[in-house]
This record gives sequence, C-alpha cells and structure tokens, in this order.
Amino acid sequence: MFESLHNNEFTSQTPCDFKSTQVTLKMIETVLPMIKQRLNHFTIHPNDKEDLCQEVLLKLLRILSAFDFTKSTPFEHYVNRVITTVKNDYLRKKVYTQQRHELLVNEFKVKYQYATTMYLTEQQMIADEISNDLYRVLEKLTELEQSVMVYILKEYKPQEIAKILNVKIKVVYNTIQRCKMKIRRYLK
Repeated sequence: MFESLHNNEFTSQTPCDFKSTQVTLKMIETVLPMIKQRLNHFTIHPNDKEDLCQEVLLKLLRILSAFDFTKSTPFEHYVNRVITTVKNDYLRKKVYTQQRHELLVNEFKVKYQYATTMYLTEQQMIADEISNDLYRVLEKLTELEQSVMVYILKEYKPQEIAKILNVKIKVVYNTIQRCKMKIRRYLK
C-alpha cells in the first residue's frame, strides 16, 4: 500500500513540493482505505467515523510537508500512530462524557430528593402551624361546637355526628355554620 510513498519519485522531492495538490491527493487515495479500516471498530459510533477519518487526514497533512521520506521510519508508521492517537482521544472523550453524564444525573437526583424533602418539611410546618391556630380557635368555642368540630376533623359526616351526640341533624348543620363564622373571625 505504501510502496509508492517510499519510491524514488517521492523521496527525491523537496518538502515544498509536497504542498502540491497532486501529491496530496495521491497520498489521500493511498491512506484513506487504511484509515477507514482501522477506524471501523465497535466502540466508534458510525456517525463519528467520518469525522475521525477527517481528523486523521488533517493531522497527516500537517506532518506531510515536514516528513522526511529518506529516513528509515516508514510513513505507514506515522499513519498508524496518528490513527491510534485519534482513536484513543475519541475513546477518552467518550468515557469522560459518559462519566460527566452520570454525575449530572446523580446531581439531579440529589437535588430532586432534597427539594422534595424540603417541600414535605415546609408542608409539615405549615400544617402544624395551621393546626395550632385551629386548636387555639377551638378552645374559644362552646362545648357542643368543639365536639362537632372534632368529629368534622376526624372526617365524620353530619348524620353520624348527630347520632353520636344525640342531637338533631339540623343542630349539627347550624353548629357547623356558627363554627365556620367564628373560626373566620378569629383567624383574621
């Protein structure tokens, strides 16, 4: 594959000649299949393969003008090193992104749990404050009104309250209305 890069036609040229379009295109044609083959790996997402291929080509074009083909190190070695470096950078970035994503998810979970805990705590404090106010108001009610309100707070129906207290249902309804008016007046 790289025989044409090591023949006399390339080694006799000066670094300035490598900027020519024809030599660059020939190098790309020679190297491109190898790059694509080496980047065809299960860890590399198919959408990223073309981007990585272009990144390898750009890095190779940067070193191509300064590469000395007369030395014993073959150009294929540099191609392999660049491909390996690009793959490793890609995998490092992928792992870092995944770890960052996990950290963000965990951070959101903690914030959500904290917020729900704080919300529940606030709701409990508000409920405690309301119940304290309500108990203070209930102390100012008559005995019948207090007993009716206690049963109402325990979610008894007016018919059940009338039966328990041995009073008429109309008395329970009137007591509930009086309690509402008194509670509104006391809480203002």
